[in-house]
Amino acid sequence: MSQKESPVGTASQSDTARRPSTHVRRRVGGLAVAGGSALLLAGCADTPLDTMAPESPIANEINNLFIGVGIVAVIVFILVQGAVIYMARRFRVAPPKDESQIYPDEDFPEQIHGNTRLEIGWTILPTVIMAVVAFFTLGTLFNLDDVSASDNRQIQKVTVVGQQWWWEFQYHLDDDDIPDIVTANELVLPVGEEIYLDVTSRDVIHSFWIPALNGKRDAVPGRTSPWTIEAGALGRFPGECTEFCGLSHAYMEKWVIGVTADDWQVWADNQMADAEVPTDADALAGWEVFSAQCASCHVLNGLTSLNDTDAADSFEIYDGANRLIDKQTQVSGAAPNLSHFASRSTFAGGIFELYENIDDVDYLDLAQAGDLNRGQLEAWITNAPEQKSNAWDSPTGQRGMTPFEALSSDDVDHLVAFLMTLD
Repeated sequence: MSQKESPVGTASQSDTARRPSTHVRRRVGGLAVAGGSALLLAGCADTPLDTMAPESPIANEINNLFIGVGIVAVIVFILVQGAVIYMARRFRVAPPKDESQIYPDEDFPEQIHGNTRLEIGWTILPTVIMAVVAFFTLGTLFNLDDVSASDNRQIQKVTVVGQQWWWEFQYHLDDDDIPDIVTANELVLPVGEEIYLDVTSRDVIHSFWIPALNGKRDAVPGRTSPWTIEAGALGRFPGECTEFCGLSHAYMEKWVIGVTADDWQVWADNQMADAEVPTDADALAGWEVFSAQCASCHVLNGLTSLNDTDAADSFEIYDGANRLIDKQTQVSGAAPNLSHFASRSTFAGGIFELYENIDDVDYLDLAQAGDLNRGQLEAWITNAPEQKSNAWDSPTGQRGMTPFEALSSDDVDHLVAFLMTLD
């Protein structure tokens, strides 16, 4: 048998060299499956952010731009790939009969310089397409940068403060620098009103984004960035921090709640009322636990005092990302204001539902008609770092809630009873 011949049923050395081994094919296939799975899992979240369901005029404009550019991209892709496939089939060279020569001299394709008209055409056409896309893109960007809010609005502005790892909202109902309402993680807005936002941060760079209502705006420490937002429909709209900001960045959620103008006024009047010492025995015992264990971080307007004075806390302690405190006694530097904790739908930086099965419950009725998620709330109180990683014991400064595993079950029950009076 000559060296050029090979036994029947076996491959020649050249064929073997040209064909990838089974091991290599399996490895490539495994990597492809793993990569596809990673992309799929990366799009999964407890609170999916739907960028294709706009609920405000500016979000609708962003969505229309995205769809328009996507359609153009698909058309260009089809045309380019179609031309490539056509040319590959139309001008392909038949395989040589003698495998010792890849391209026999007599079958070598004719060499041409090119086609001047085609080259001019496929230079001008993409330029025109990109110019049209740029025109509509710039128009949308200019509209995004127009941060002048509507007139005759119920809220003059909201100061949005990002912090590891939650969001604070300071409502200004007039031109006074002192806020009238301070909440955490849930921004309640009257439907149909474009609201002016001042976005900032207490520590590192965060990014404010409610995809159903607007684009993104970075929250930068030491700087205030103007923005606007409008809830175009009733409901709850989720958002995330979209600038990596540390340990629990992925669990720094927020919500915008759209309510009617009348309901918003009822909600606002309630939020401006001070917390009160409860009369119920269990809740009163819970207030004593709160005062001893929680009041060094959390504010209850009308009850706690972070000034080392007899004066109860009020909204005067807030000034954007700073707090007007004569003598800083707050251990964490800043923690969510809990004055009306029971009126909210979430806690722990927006990642846990405070009430279960709330689809048919009005937002303003949660404290009265909601089914309390007691198990999760008690787990959070007892050992928050186990539920959401934080740096509560960091030597550079406390950034998360301290574990309270020493609390007895009665203490926790009383504390929950007290928190549920803060509606």
